[in-house]
Amino acid sequence: MKSSGCSRSLLRGALLAALALLSANGVWADERLFTYVQEAEVLPEGGLEFEQWLTHRRSKADGVFARWDFREELEYGLGEGMSAAGYLNFTSTHSEGVSGLANEDKFEFEGISTELKYQVLNPNTKPLGLLLYGEATYNGQEFELEEKLVLHKNFAEKWVAAFNVTLEQEWAFTSSDTEEELTLELSAGLAYKINSTWSVGIEGRNHRVFAPGFNFGNQEANAWFVGPNAHYARGPWWATLTVLPQVHGSPATRDGLELREHERIEVRLLAGINF
Repeated sequence: MKSSGCSRSLLRGALLAALALLSANGVWADERLFTYVQEAEVLPEGGLEFEQWLTHRRSKADGVFARWDFREELEYGLGEGMSAAGYLNFTSTHSEGVSGLANEDKFEFEGISTELKYQVLNPNTKPLGLLLYGEATYNGQEFELEEKLVLHKNFAEKWVAAFNVTLEQEWAFTSSDTEEELTLELSAGLAYKINSTWSVGIEGRNHRVFAPGFNFGNQEANAWFVGPNAHYARGPWWATLTVLPQVHGSPATRDGLELREHERIEVRLLAGINF
């Protein structure tokens, strides 16, 4: 009887240890269920993650237009709800017969970015998650600052909702002047976890451009995007794909869409691995 009780105790202890390990791995993964919407998650102290970003933008009002944006990110958990990251940015653009754009087919290095995230409220332990996000980008000709407020809610065990407010200021340096541009983006996402491996969801974003100067009275373009996404995770790696067609824009250039500052459709793939 004692032997049986001891075995049950050992089994119980092993199960608890396994559950603790699985829980730790789940936190470590820091996987993203959305690609355009940021969640209020950060890496644990000492955590290291590599992310590959791939964004495709396609179709203007006329001609042929396609752009690929590549970002390589390395993120590190600083502890106390903070993480920092660095990015390398590249673009590949093909433009032919598009009004207002030069014909080109080129691949460019778009500079480096640094990122800092601070988790004010943990969505896994609090009713609502809150995260503050900051990013700076420089490529020798342009400098950008991005500030983001992130709200995140987990509910009914399988549902995740997030909402972001993002401001971005851009300075473009020329030989004779400095051009300034301001953008405001509101984005939201809702995801359903089918199981521990798969989730599906929907994302939406409203992107507004204000120029010249940092003046909300000078709105230049306004576009709305809505579309589905899918997420897959296995072990230390994960991937998320989002397809976002533009559904409305102003000033409309064709089919009720704003196709001068924005494109007809965007597709983004994020893939990450934790070390």
